[in-house]
Amino acid sequence: REKESAQYQAGLMNSVAATFAGGMNKERREMCVVVKADVQGSAEALTRALRELKLENDEAIVSVKVLIGETGEVSKSDIAIATVTPQTTVIAFGVAASFDAMEDARANNVQIEYHGIIYDAIESVEGRMQEVLSPTPDGEYAGSALVQEVFNIGGTGNIAGSRCLDGFIRKGSNVRVLRGDKILVETKVKTLRNFKAEADRIDEGNECGIGLQDFEDFVSGDVIECYVEA
Repeated sequence: REKESAQYQAGLMNSVAATFAGGMNKERREMCVVVKADVQGSAEALTRALRELKLENDEAIVSVKVLIGETGEVSKSDIAIATVTPQTTVIAFGVAASFDAMEDARANNVQIEYHGIIYDAIESVEGRMQEVLSPTPDGEYAGSALVQEVFNIGGTGNIAGSRCLDGFIRKGSNVRVLRGDKILVETKVKTLRNFKAEADRIDEGNECGIGLQDFEDFVSGDVIECYVEA
């Protein structure tokens, strides 16, 4: 019994060590934000909530770095700080931005988001964190399709019976599959069919069958985004 207990404890320690080692090997990424709020309590609460956010997958861990968390309108100096780190978002909670700040933000491509509810601000940041965790595939956005039904084709696997929502879907293009705000996979279009005929492209409003490389766990409601390289 003592031997079994020792073996169990050794196995448990190895499992814990492996878990921590796996986390240490993941790439660490940060999303930077500037928080300006109407009152100190809101600034502190939002800053604290954002710093606690974390998203991860098999390759990376994304956390939030709050560069500023204070009261007052969004100023030119806030935008200047935001421009130091690419893709920094400015959260204006219950406050406005000065005219000069808005001009600088436009000139430097800094995003200012206006919120009045902490949950909405957190949800927006989580969406941006997901983009940092799983960047968009190579190429320009071309269109998307909504999965309506899933068909199992013998020898081929599951095919997503879909309708093109906008733009177009092209065979061989890079795609990512979204379920709600979660990115499931990034891959390529392997097969594309319009009714029973093979197709190279499906345009907005048309229905089609989409088969992807190394992914077939579709469910109704998934969205397939298509990106085409120049």
